Amino acid sequence: MKDVFQKFAGWFSAREPGANDVVLKPGDIIIQHKDRKGWCAVKILAIDPFDGHSPTAHCLTYDYTPQEPTLVTVSGLAVKVWHAPISAGAFEHDWKHIGNQKVSPDELGGFVEYLKLTDFPRYIEFTGQDVEQVINRANAHYHEALILHDQGKAAAAIPQYEKAIDVFPLFFEAIDNRAFALMELGLFDRALSGFRESLHVNPDGMAAFFSKGECLLRLGSLREAEQVFAAGLLKFPEHSEIFQNFLDEVRGLKN
Repeated sequence: MKDVFQKFAGWFSAREPGANDVVLKPGDIIIQHKDRKGWCAVKILAIDPFDGHSPTAHCLTYDYTPQEPTLVTVSGLAVKVWHAPISAGAFEHDWKHIGNQKVSPDELGGFVEYLKLTDFPRYIEFTGQDVEQVINRANAHYHEALILHDQGKAAAAIPQYEKAIDVFPLFFEAIDNRAFALMELGLFDRALSGFRESLHVNPDGMAAFFSKGECLLRLGSLREAEQVFAAGLLKFPEHSEIFQNFLDEVRGLKN
């Protein structure tokens, strides 16, 4: 994390063109008084480059306090949210800049995790990792999971799938297989969440799309299952037979 912090330290002291001389840079502490709630303090962790819209400020927020924070006292406040992406334009009015404190490695952790889950290529660049090494680590866990899964050890395979996903959050094959293992264990609600996660990463995943409908069917959510299978007929016409079969099953159960 120390190396990540050093790489981050010079990033984006950005200014939003057209703003009322609002300049935000990493380490800035800004405060605002909220009626009844007291004082709100925010620390800027990073600011995205200007792309024609109000840039996103990545912030750490502190708990409200009745006393006006100072640069000395703010470090003693409890952290409310370790990372919150907020439009930089939201800080144009009624905010007071009280100084700048270097962003610590611990404070940076939330932002790095955010990049990992939302912008993996930028996360790799930002952390200075070798993408091939990262993928190889993920694949090692994935293949270990496959061996266990093939041996009928679904419960033991799940943690290995999760390790693969933790290393590489875009690994939708691992996300799918973890969900299939959960289905084998009868944990259809958790499997459903997994297939939804997979479709967020890979919207055209037929297996995840169909299995989402199957989980809904097993959970008794017939109306939602019907909608999924009906949509699958149009989205995946090459697999229309299996979608039609399950659509007929759901409609038979509804009658």
